Amino acid sequence: MVVSKLLLVVVLFATAASAGGAVWLLAQSNDPLQSAAGTVASRSPPNDEARKHAEKFFGGRQDYDLTDGQEMKPRW
Repeated sequence: MVVSKLLLVVVLFATAASAGGAVWLLAQSNDPLQSAAGTVASRSPPNDEARKHAEKFFGGRQDYDLTDGQEMKPRW
């Protein structure tokens, strides 16, 4: 029996996709607070010090002088 290469590739791809989807679904937990790393997220909000540190870290500087800058030129 001769099976075309295209049919064989399609069947293998469908089998791999189905198996991957099944593994992914089985790995998911019903607990909405459980992260992908397997640790449970805390329900308590961050304290004031942690919030200030995060704002300082992610906030960036806001006092940049953006006037009279060099015009950007495309490289093509």
